[in-house]
Amino acid sequence: MRFDIRKPPREGIAQSAWQQIKDTPAFSTPTYKVCIISKAFPWPIIIRAPAGSVVTCGTIFEELHRRLQAHITDAEWAIVAVDSVRKKAIEKAAKSRREKDKDRRLKRIDWLGDTPVFQGLVQDEGFKKQIHLPGNEIVEDTETETWVARFGKL
Repeated sequence: MRFDIRKPPREGIAQSAWQQIKDTPAFSTPTYKVCIISKAFPWPIIIRAPAGSVVTCGTIFEELHRRLQAHITDAEWAIVAVDSVRKKAIEKAAKSRREKDKDRRLKRIDWLGDTPVFQGLVQDEGFKKQIHLPGNEIVEDTETETWVARFGKL
């Protein structure tokens, strides 16, 4: 399932498709907590299933969209302040977004630049080991599955 993550999934995914997938378990084995990481951004997104449920496709799509609407923090901006290419891409994406949403502050969604299309989740053990801080509770927690989100151009 691919969709423009800048839009809420109910708007970015055809209604008939959304109705079919929103309550579908996201993984073949019952999963109650997932950590989503990406080569496109530097922070993990932890998603927990609602009580008595498993993580569904709808939960993942809604949480990814919601979490990417958060404002970029000072610490996150410090990461890009020294990377002129990434900084330009973020500022360009923010300018385009502001025409629609009027929020003047930079958002995490802007970090994706010109690649706002969610293209799915993949397993990448090498990237997982590289990105997780050794000793971090996410790494130690055997009940949390880690997946890598992929994003692309429109």
